[in-house]
Amino acid sequence: MTTGTARHRVLVTGIGVESCAGGTPDELWSALSEGRPAISALDLEEPLPCQVGGVVEGFDPREHMSAQQVRRTSRFQQLLFAAAMKARADAGLRTPPGALYVGTGGGGLDETAQLVTVLRRDGWSRMNRLGLLRLLPNQAAGLVARELGVTGPVLTLSTACASSTDAIGAGMRAVRDGTADVVLVGGVDSWLDLPCLASFCLLDALSRRPAAEAAEASRPFDRDRDGMVPAEGAAVLVLESERSALRRGATVYGEVLGAASTCDADHPLAPRADGRIAARTIELACADAGLGTDAVDLVSAHGTSTSLNDLAETAAMKLAFGPHARNVAITAPKSVIGHACGACGVLESVGVLLAMRDKYVPPTANLANPGPGCDLDYTPVVGRPATIEVAVKQNFGFGGQNSAVVFGAA
Repeated sequence: MTTGTARHRVLVTGIGVESCAGGTPDELWSALSEGRPAISALDLEEPLPCQVGGVVEGFDPREHMSAQQVRRTSRFQQLLFAAAMKARADAGLRTPPGALYVGTGGGGLDETAQLVTVLRRDGWSRMNRLGLLRLLPNQAAGLVARELGVTGPVLTLSTACASSTDAIGAGMRAVRDGTADVVLVGGVDSWLDLPCLASFCLLDALSRRPAAEAAEASRPFDRDRDGMVPAEGAAVLVLESERSALRRGATVYGEVLGAASTCDADHPLAPRADGRIAARTIELACADAGLGTDAVDLVSAHGTSTSLNDLAETAAMKLAFGPHARNVAITAPKSVIGHACGACGVLESVGVLLAMRDKYVPPTANLANPGPGCDLDYTPVVGRPATIEVAVKQNFGFGGQNSAVVFGAA
């Protein structure tokens, strides 16, 4: 919470997206608002119980990068770079941002697997000389910083699935405190490689629905859910002080009002079943925004489609909102775009901003029969018009990481 200093309003003035639902905010919003899942069959070298995921189809990094940059970078770096260039163009920025905050869960884990394969097969001298730069989590942000000339803070946050939600909070504070007039906040992950998926399969964390049922695989809060649907993607938001946005005549998508982060300090994988600390995160974020939790109109849920998360998250919302929990509209975007790990916070925040713009609550796809204990208004199957003045985007990650951001309508 900011105390003792002037608080500058923090506006969202640019959006860049690379997602399995499309490469523009409107394509992403179309899928979310229609409840049209963008999940497809995975093309894996070896058979795994997990057969479906959210793939960014048709992505060509050469549309955004030089041939040399493409050769020297890995997919997660390319996805973030493309989203950042789109966000800069959308905001009409002509000068370097003052800071850059990026969230990622795994960085270049797929590159690590490739290096190990070459090492064991051909020896260390045959490894990619620049392999280290292709796998380090901070190199995606560094690539964007070099391109845009960001000489202020360039920080990579890794708090599992809460990573890019935390990045939004960090960027908000920089603008609100007057440290920078313009910052970029983003998230990226590309974890559809064999070792990552196999590891999650061993934890029984991923859906095992067959490829023929890809569109029905992600079903948060539903009785027949059977695990997460992995996805890749990247998204970047431009956060800007009100004075800077007014000076430039920038388009405003919404306002970042507050944010908070906590840790369950309980279990390395499972959330606290009582949702108590997650609830506290929501309460702290609303307090940081200067609001009570009864001011919230919409919650964009983490909604992973796992039995542990969906029950714990429901418990957290009941604790945080009290009787108002029955009045809050809830949507679970992972039912449409899967779980993009460290990128999910910013990707799903794009949906929040456009829901506020269009005054429409997007549905939770595939929610045909709410599971036991899942008894709130998750907007099943069909969306609805609604005036949304205040919305919460919440995400929770392995290690007990909890993060929430409060958005206000433009």
